[in-house]
Amino acid sequence: MEAAVCKRVATVKFWDGYARWYKLWMEHTHYHQGIIEILLTMTERGWRVLDIGAGNGILSIPLYIRGCEVTALEPSIGMRNLLYEEAFQKRIDGLNVDERIWEEALCYEFLDFDLIMACNTLHLTQIGFEEALAKVFRARPENVFLISEIGPPDIRVKWQYGNYTMIFTKSYEVDSSYAYHHFNETIEHWTFKKSRMLQPEEIRALKEKIVLQGGHLWMKDKAQVIMCWWKRGI
Repeated sequence: MEAAVCKRVATVKFWDGYARWYKLWMEHTHYHQGIIEILLTMTERGWRVLDIGAGNGILSIPLYIRGCEVTALEPSIGMRNLLYEEAFQKRIDGLNVDERIWEEALCYEFLDFDLIMACNTLHLTQIGFEEALAKVFRARPENVFLISEIGPPDIRVKWQYGNYTMIFTKSYEVDSSYAYHHFNETIEHWTFKKSRMLQPEEIRALKEKIVLQGGHLWMKDKAQVIMCWWKRGI
C-alpha cells in the first residue's frame, strides 16, 4: 500500500468516507467468522467488554447478544452509522457507544474490565501499535484479545506483559476478497482509496484482476491474520 494511502487510512476522516465501501465488503465476506467463534467460546454472560475501533459492531453485537456489557469505541461517524444500523436491525438498544479515539480514552474508565479487544485498529492510532497495546494492559483487564493483519516481525508481540500470560496465539489465512456490482463501482472504490483519479494503466490493471463469479465482479484477495489472547494472573 502506498505511503500516502497508509497515512490517510490512519485518520477518522478516511473511515467516515470509507464506511460505504466497508459495508459493501462486509456484505460479501466471512472474514470475522473465526474471530466471532473464538469470542463466543472464550467469553461469558455478564462480562464487561471494551471493543477498540468497533466499526460496524461485527464483534460488539454478538457479544452484546451473548449477554455481555459492551462498550464500542468508534470515533468515525460513518462507521458508527453502520453500527447503529446493525443494532437497529437486531433490535438492540443497550449497546454503549463511545465516540472517542483510543488515545483520548482514560485507562481508569475501563479498569478491571473482563475483556478489552482490538481488531485491526491499534496500528491506526496516533501513538502507534506498541504504545496502544501497552495502554490496553495498563487498564488491567482480565483478558486481552488482539486480532491483527500486522504480525511479527512488523510488530513485536510479547508472550508476557507484566502479570499477563498469552494463553494462545493463532495465525491463519482468511479470504478477504471484494465484490462489486459493476466495474464503475470498482473504479469509484479505488479512486477513493488513492484520493485521486486513476491513470489508464491502473484501470487496465484493475480489469485484469477482476473475476466474474456468482453475478458479482470479484477482486480476489487473502489476508494473513494473527489472533492473540492474554489472561491476567496465571
